Amino acid sequence: MTPRLAIRSLLMLCSLLMICSCDGHWEDVEITTGYKGKARVNPFLAAERLLDELGHDAHGAKSLTKMPKHDAVILISGEGGLPQGRAKQLLRWAYSGGHLIYCLSGTRPYNDFETQFGSFISALLLEEEKDTVLEQLGVGVQKRLPAEELPGLLEKFHGEEKAPGAKKEKEKDKAGQKEDVGEQGAKDKKAKTQEEKDKEMEANEEVSWNGRTYHLSLGGYQSMVLKRKLRAGEFSAGSKNDSLALHLKHGMGSVTLLAHARPFRNHWIGEHDHASWLSALVGENARKEVLFVASTSGSFFGMLWQHGWKALVALGLCLVFWLWQQMPRFGPLMEVELDATRHFASHIGALGEFFWRMRRAPMLVDAAREAVWERVRERHRPLDDGSRQMNDRLAEEISRRTGLPAKRVAAAFDAAPPDSAHNFVNLMRDLQAMRRVL
Repeated sequence: MTPRLAIRSLLMLCSLLMICSCDGHWEDVEITTGYKGKARVNPFLAAERLLDELGHDAHGAKSLTKMPKHDAVILISGEGGLPQGRAKQLLRWAYSGGHLIYCLSGTRPYNDFETQFGSFISALLLEEEKDTVLEQLGVGVQKRLPAEELPGLLEKFHGEEKAPGAKKEKEKDKAGQKEDVGEQGAKDKKAKTQEEKDKEMEANEEVSWNGRTYHLSLGGYQSMVLKRKLRAGEFSAGSKNDSLALHLKHGMGSVTLLAHARPFRNHWIGEHDHASWLSALVGENARKEVLFVASTSGSFFGMLWQHGWKALVALGLCLVFWLWQQMPRFGPLMEVELDATRHFASHIGALGEFFWRMRRAPMLVDAAREAVWERVRERHRPLDDGSRQMNDRLAEEISRRTGLPAKRVAAAFDAAPPDSAHNFVNLMRDLQAMRRVL
């Protein structure tokens, strides 16, 4: 038997012994990850399709950049808090005949199969913020928490027992744990899953409206308090001092307040009378536009186009015209003058500009000085001593003819070529003036 075959046989034998030592027990665990695709990011996809089947025009909108017609319905979230200007705009729209469905929570795309109402602790520590919509309608908000959970959470996060009977509840829990037989049993009785907590917060309500009764399953960690009496055509899910849903008249329109958007989410729209209630809220007599708004404010560019599109169009046309004028390839063809010739002076100027850019200023200055010395040798030979240096007699003669100081005339021949363009121009002007008068 080869060594390789012996190793394989040993491995197979070890695997067989390991399999035989196991009792063959396994456990299947099913984990629900929630919806996929559009339903994962849009919690009201089922509600939109339901309303479309009923003949309405229901669609989601990432932002509310333009208010719809006054016979439409807007479902919008108040979780992040509406700006005061946007809240007043929505209430004015509802006052003119629109129907606003305002949800205090439950509009975010979380997994409906894991939790129904969001984090319990975050709701406990949630600070009360000013809500313009609720203030204008005369509605207050209060926290709605299970009585047996409140003392322990307050003690944990605030460091003291603020709720009445908290100490007794704590002692009862400890006694119950000691009486349990096994450690696992004590943990099972003490621990509560998020699903159990959410079920405690559910409230099955019957709402009578327009001659019909709807059986609803509502919930949330907040409840609303109406500071006035209900009028004709209005309803409250529960007492008006502890309501989970309010439908109020507002001018020629109406406003529906929900503590939680649970009845209209994908997972619960088909339960109880949620679908028929949504249809009744939207209206069954005429086709309406229904907007499910995810964000309260639009983008900057969207609002800019909405309110200033005329200025943007004019600016764009001016930009196109300027490009057409400035860019030769997009403008009219330029005529080529084949017989046109440039003057000799333009060639000299181009050469001087080229040498100056190449930092050859000394060569240009030397050429100008040499032109002056040639004119002196041709016309004023007695003044030239042959040394190629400016003497006093020649400097006085040039100064007399040009009107320049004698020191300036001598400096034009003795000074080093300047680096600055201003000094270079002055020096070349003096040398040209000397050459012209000699």
